[in-house]
Amino acid sequence: MKKIYNYLILCVSVFLMSSCLKSKEIIGPEAPNSAGAIIEFANPAVIASGSASLTVPNARYEFLSLKTGGKVHIDVNYAGTAGTAPTDINVGLTTDADALTNHLSPAQANRTSYVPLPSNFYSLPASVTIPAGQKLAGFDINITDQFAANTTYAVALKISSASSGTISRNFGTIIVALRRIP
Repeated sequence: MKKIYNYLILCVSVFLMSSCLKSKEIIGPEAPNSAGAIIEFANPAVIASGSASLTVPNARYEFLSLKTGGKVHIDVNYAGTAGTAPTDINVGLTTDADALTNHLSPAQANRTSYVPLPSNFYSLPASVTIPAGQKLAGFDINITDQFAANTTYAVALKISSASSGTISRNFGTIIVALRRIP
């Protein structure tokens, strides 16, 4: 009988003491200062290494065999704690000439030579909306002018704003390389 009482006292004390462990989370999506939802460019099927000279490397996406009237599809991703966007998230898009310059200067010596893509060769939407309940929203870079064969052009795309969440430091800016194969 004494054994049963000891066992019962042990169970009750473990139960009572476990309530002391219910404190604020130190790490994770519910923790104070957590980024919560991250807005970023989604990884395409092909991704090349970024520039080693930048504090945060830019991903480089390469698309081949493009022609006038062609389109390059890019996705913006919601990487949030809820799994999908809880509300519509408006994401502003722009280009970033400084990121392209920083990426190209060290890349010239060891890699393919990239030429900045002239702004009259393409069109880019000003924004895209990730719908509530979804993780991705896509947009197209429309190729509006023919570019020289065997020349690889590059443009840096940047998420300039997001109506909700935090813009990713790693994938908030990407380098898109485009080349036409004759």
